[in-house]
Amino acid sequence: MRLASMTASKPNASVKCQKNRQAASKIEMMKQWIVAGGAMLVAAVWCGCAGGMLPAAAAETGSSQADPAAQIAQGKTLFITYGCGWCHEGGGRKAGKCPQLMSSERDDDFILMRIATGSAGKMPAFGESLSGPDIQALLAYIRSLKPETTP
Repeated sequence: MRLASMTASKPNASVKCQKNRQAASKIEMMKQWIVAGGAMLVAAVWCGCAGGMLPAAAAETGSSQADPAAQIAQGKTLFITYGCGWCHEGGGRKAGKCPQLMSSERDDDFILMRIATGSAGKMPAFGESLSGPDIQALLAYIRSLKPETTP
């Protein structure tokens, strides 16, 4: 009688073991989804910070090409707003995580293209979030950089 009850309990144990494996598999899959979701959230937040403003807000800021001082001021505002100083320290006057922009030997076309298209793994592209006049204003700001003087 005892052998019969042991044999009968083995399939139950096997079913329980299979259910435990399925539950563990579901838990593992949920963990993977949570990790993937967290990674996507971090990426979305980072892209939002790197991008700065929404394209509509950038278009509203427009720059005046008729007034060079206004264009430089607009470029400085965009430089700050889009977090460029995070990598280009001292407002672009010093090398930081990225190159110094002041007195750059790169030509204007290179700088305009780099702002618009970025560089894989080095600099985000801003061509879709900045208008042409905004990118020109950033160039005007970069070209206007002079060493800071201390009083």
